[in-house]
Amino acid sequence: MKKFTSKITIILTLILVVGLMASSSVLASKMVTDMAGREVEVPDQVNRVVTTYRSATQFVFCLGVQDRLVASDLSFEKISLFQKLYEGEKLPNVGSKRHGLNLEQIIETDPDLVILFPYNDGPEVAEKLKEFNIASIIIVPESYEQIKETTRILGKALGVEERAQQVINQYDKILDIVDKKDSIEEKKKVYFANSDLFDTVGKNMLQTSMIELAGGLNPAKEVKSGFIKTSLEELIKWNPEVIVVSQYYNGTVEDLLARPELQQLKAVKNENVYRFPSKVEPWDFPSPSSYLGIVWLAEKLYPEKYSDLKLEAVVNEYYNTLYEKSYKELGGSNS
Repeated sequence: MKKFTSKITIILTLILVVGLMASSSVLASKMVTDMAGREVEVPDQVNRVVTTYRSATQFVFCLGVQDRLVASDLSFEKISLFQKLYEGEKLPNVGSKRHGLNLEQIIETDPDLVILFPYNDGPEVAEKLKEFNIASIIIVPESYEQIKETTRILGKALGVEERAQQVINQYDKILDIVDKKDSIEEKKKVYFANSDLFDTVGKNMLQTSMIELAGGLNPAKEVKSGFIKTSLEELIKWNPEVIVVSQYYNGTVEDLLARPELQQLKAVKNENVYRFPSKVEPWDFPSPSSYLGIVWLAEKLYPEKYSDLKLEAVVNEYYNTLYEKSYKELGGSNS
């Protein structure tokens, strides 16, 4: 009888140990410092992800974990890249950065991780999610270094650090391609137009960094930081050699070239006015693919220096690494 009792005790102890091991495995977590400086406890297994704005969703796709999405923001159905690569069921939307987030909808999706923006109600939602034991990461991909850092942080949080490093290697390859900018003696002035010709950017903006990394100078940088509303008089005074317009510019390059009041500008005289080319996803917007905007612009500015550049091959390799499909397969064009 004693032997039998002893065996039962051993079996029960083993069951208890196995149960505890399984429980600790399920509850295992790691600490991640997000870009707001918050120490966040993230589950080891992140299988259910909510993104709250376009940039966050782009990082999820480039890290190859879009199958983990359980909800996203309002922009999801507007971006061609997402529609071409996402194969799951229609995602519920959780609001947007501009119009506010639906906390109830986020909680309802039972996420392991929510990726948030640093402004508007992002930090407030992060605090509220803590009350429900839901992990959230705030990202700030507003510069090229921050895009790298975002990739590293999300790679760790999502458990795909090796994939994140592959993506970062592609970033570095682009910067290696454009290192010729250091030998340029007279750098060209480049004016960037957002949705309207007189909506531009100054210091501490991704588009200004893009211009500089491509070997150009942004004259609006001397005005102030952030978004700038400028004027015809100021644009004429700057007299840029090149004008580039956003994918979201309201109008065509042809119409801009035909405007009588712009005919004295060097960029217009020489027809050096270009629209960022990608309709798959914008390259002039903070995202993993904005690195491609650098090399595209460098070739436009200094074609003689990049005469040996095979831009199509560079872009296709980049997309194959980030999205496992070539740019061409995704419906892109470099022109």
